[in-house]
Amino acid sequence: MVKGDFAVHLRRSVSVKPLSSQTRMAMHLVRFGSGKRIGKFAFSPQFQRKELRALNYWINRLEPSLLRILPPLKMASVDRLTALGPELFINHIPQAGRKHFPGKIHAASFIPQRYIVFHHDLFQRRIELGRIAYHELCHFLWLRLGNSRREIFAELLKKEFDEKVKGELGYSSEWRKFELQTAIADRANVLPRAWRDYVCESFCDTGSFVLLDDERRQRHSEFTLRKAARERRCRLWKNLVSELSERQSSKSAR
Repeated sequence: MVKGDFAVHLRRSVSVKPLSSQTRMAMHLVRFGSGKRIGKFAFSPQFQRKELRALNYWINRLEPSLLRILPPLKMASVDRLTALGPELFINHIPQAGRKHFPGKIHAASFIPQRYIVFHHDLFQRRIELGRIAYHELCHFLWLRLGNSRREIFAELLKKEFDEKVKGELGYSSEWRKFELQTAIADRANVLPRAWRDYVCESFCDTGSFVLLDDERRQRHSEFTLRKAARERRCRLWKNLVSELSERQSSKSAR
């Protein structure tokens, strides 16, 4: 885990803007890419040995075809994660009076920089570590899925909305779904960004559910999507990722 009182302050957006000098300095202290490497993943040397073993277990369970799709990534474990609107503070508390996200942030991904940050408390819960690690990895799958496959997944979610299907496969997508359903019921405008964020988080929660497989806790409080919808969603997720994997393999063979 990372020690010290320094802060990382990043906007969690998908824009490809360069990191500020202040952020680069803070990221240097986190030391993402200077530790152990396992395949295409680099781990901060400030990971404890038992944390590395725990994370490596979940990575090694993934199919080689899926690992080939993922880009090279850098990972770190930190003491504190605090969300404030679209911003995330690492090992730092925002100044008094600024409203921050009340729930606990277990992990975060920074897409342009290809970073994943885990809260060190997560390593005390083996299955939850796997569930959340898979969710974060799925953000990078989502990026590579392509517009046509993303739209296919979105169409299924639209169908669920039409059928008034309740529940989700993770809190990250569930609270977004609730806000969208509330806005629709109130006949309020639904912002395109809010819908896109929901579709992305739903894809990642579904992917995490699929990838956990026999390690999954069947009675997890966040698995609230009814069985028929869950099975339909999981089938589509597997098909889309399989298509992407085949496409990547055919490209590599050329």
